[in-house]
Amino acid sequence: MSFLDCLPAYILNHSPKIIAAFEMDFLRNLSDFQKAIPRGEKFTLILQLGWSAELPEVTDELKIRLTKAKNAFPEARFIILANAPAEVEIIKEFCEVYLASHNAFLDPARYPLAKMGKQKFDALYIARITPFKRHYLAEQIRKLHLIGSYSEKEKEYFTQTISKFPNAVWTQKVPSFFIGQEICKAACGLALSAVEGAMFSCGEYSLCGVPVVNTGNLGGRDTLLPEFAVRYAEDTPESVAEQVDYWRNNRISPGEIREGFLKLANPQKELVQDLINSIAGKKVYLPHKLNIRCRLLPHTKLLHGIRRIKK
Repeated sequence: MSFLDCLPAYILNHSPKIIAAFEMDFLRNLSDFQKAIPRGEKFTLILQLGWSAELPEVTDELKIRLTKAKNAFPEARFIILANAPAEVEIIKEFCEVYLASHNAFLDPARYPLAKMGKQKFDALYIARITPFKRHYLAEQIRKLHLIGSYSEKEKEYFTQTISKFPNAVWTQKVPSFFIGQEICKAACGLALSAVEGAMFSCGEYSLCGVPVVNTGNLGGRDTLLPEFAVRYAEDTPESVAEQVDYWRNNRISPGEIREGFLKLANPQKELVQDLINSIAGKKVYLPHKLNIRCRLLPHTKLLHGIRRIKK
């Protein structure tokens, strides 16, 4: 174990201490955080939701694990950032909560704006190839780009799924700094899961000025999608292909889509910025994605990471 082996969290401010993490990254690794953070230490924990809390089983697990965490850190203040308004109504019964989609913390400077004109692909889907992403709904799209890896445990599923797309371009991984360039090559982005979290790629599509073909879902990805830049499809390959055709033939100004997204996202980010500033007593820099579930440089880990303690 190296000196820079850190837990899945990011210290936004050291004094007073403010930590950001995805809820289950922290709660399911509670024993490791207990070793790394002394009991009785005061800190504020900002937790983002990675899955829909509108599902009763998800909420039940969240409540149970959160109770254990509060007992483990009795001096800590726990704050949850919800992705959907319905989640706020559920979570406020047992924890401090605010509506602030994790997509609101995407850094717009990382994403180029698409150009008007004919695109190389009719649609792009950025999604790990796993059952809940429902790739089969894209089977009738003619010019399709798939970006996403797969788990070795699901290799058979990957092989079966990718075989259904003989004419699609599949890219296993694109570095985060270049993902915007790939988004700009498509006439629209796909969001096909029925349940997940807010789906980072949905926000990335919008920041590049690319419209979305969406399906009905739980998780909050709709919260920051501009209404004029999203088309809803039924849960069939035929309906998804029909909506993709619409965006291929009906372009919208990329700048208007980005502005529409930021108009929805900025108030949520500003709410969290003001909250964190009030806790810290100064302005705190909020990095891209709050630097959680991001690859960090060694010096950033050294300054803002929570070192894993092996006992």
